Amino acid sequence: MALPEWRISLKLMDQPSVPKSVLQFPEPEPGEMAPGGYRVATLKQLMAAQLPDYIPDPELIELVYCGRRLKDEQTLEFYGIRPGSTVHILKKSWPEPEVKSEPVDRTTAAREFRVLQAALHTSTAYRDSVLKMLNNKESLDQIIVATPGLSSDPLALGVLQDKDLFMLFTDPNMLDT
Repeated sequence: MALPEWRISLKLMDQPSVPKSVLQFPEPEPGEMAPGGYRVATLKQLMAAQLPDYIPDPELIELVYCGRRLKDEQTLEFYGIRPGSTVHILKKSWPEPEVKSEPVDRTTAAREFRVLQAALHTSTAYRDSVLKMLNNKESLDQIIVATPGLSSDPLALGVLQDKDLFMLFTDPNMLDT
């Protein structure tokens, strides 16, 4: 009796616009284990090899089948995964790189804060556009992503999200000397 050709569909959950990919398992040699006996960890390795642009490291993904998160040490057979099944791929949260702060030149920082304060207090249009940008969730998210370490600094995030605090913190006299 010939074994069915082993293919499963893969769906990236964080990228719904990307079509499903089909993973073709290698044909087992006589005496080798059928793909149903593969461990989930092996499946992750095969997926990373086939989809390196989407899965740079198999340790950074989790797999879901029929609403269950798959454990690396279990086999595909254990979860009832058969040829033609669809397995969903979830990215684990990627750790933010460690940010080493650079030394701040106090004179330059004070000068920059004076320029910012002057612009905010002398130009209503500039102030309104800056505050509008900070009140826009998408703009604020872009600022957070573009600024290393900002997402892990609750004080800085609070200042950016509160217009009164923001205006207060633009005062160069607030710099500790």
